[in-house]
Amino acid sequence: MKIFVINMARATERRATILRHLDELGLEAEILPAVEGAKIERSTLGPDAEPGLSAGEIGCYLSHIRFWQIVVERQLEHAIVLEDDVICEPAMMTVAEEIASLKLPVDAVRLSALQPIRGHTIAHLSGGHSLLLPNKNPSGTQGYMVSLQGARHLLQVLSVPKLPIDNALDAYWKHGLCVPIVSPSLVAEDASIASTIGGRFGSTTPWSLRRHLTRVAEAQRRKITVYLMALRLKSRLHNARDSQTVAR
Repeated sequence: MKIFVINMARATERRATILRHLDELGLEAEILPAVEGAKIERSTLGPDAEPGLSAGEIGCYLSHIRFWQIVVERQLEHAIVLEDDVICEPAMMTVAEEIASLKLPVDAVRLSALQPIRGHTIAHLSGGHSLLLPNKNPSGTQGYMVSLQGARHLLQVLSVPKLPIDNALDAYWKHGLCVPIVSPSLVAEDASIASTIGGRFGSTTPWSLRRHLTRVAEAQRRKITVYLMALRLKSRLHNARDSQTVAR
């Protein structure tokens, strides 16, 4: 399975660090040049793009879009993307390949999280890991895997930056996407390396009763949607395993 690392051309030290780390794990990666948001003309993003996103958030979003495009262009059945400030567990590739072998209709599988992981368990994996469908926002895009069909789907529904990329993936259930997560995480942010993205979109939005009630209603809608999606995934996995048993 191909691994890509998003990295700014000028960030040579970060590039050397992540490649050395992956080499120690016996893994190779292709560097995916990051998009510099400060050099992007906002008008080229289209009228639906969020004007409040920082240059760093724009660059990050467009870099992930480029990853999806490459997966489609090269017809990669599955691929992993990492940011260049991460630490990977030795079991990352083994678990990723195990998930791919399940042949579930998932668009992406998040291998990292910045918030506690909460959701419905879909499958138990090797090494004490589990595959869950999150009903709380895990946040972060330090590492995730996509399928070929998933990359096509992501390009269809998330091609315009309306939110930071991790927020957009958090809202997968709104877009008809299926994006489970591995718990415990296989990829973590290296706290010793400073982020290059900058301020977070919406971090200064004032509290209001209307906004609070909207979020409560959305949370309830999410619980129902994700629960039903999890039931379908577990049913599909159960049926596939029954078919394998009969075939034997």
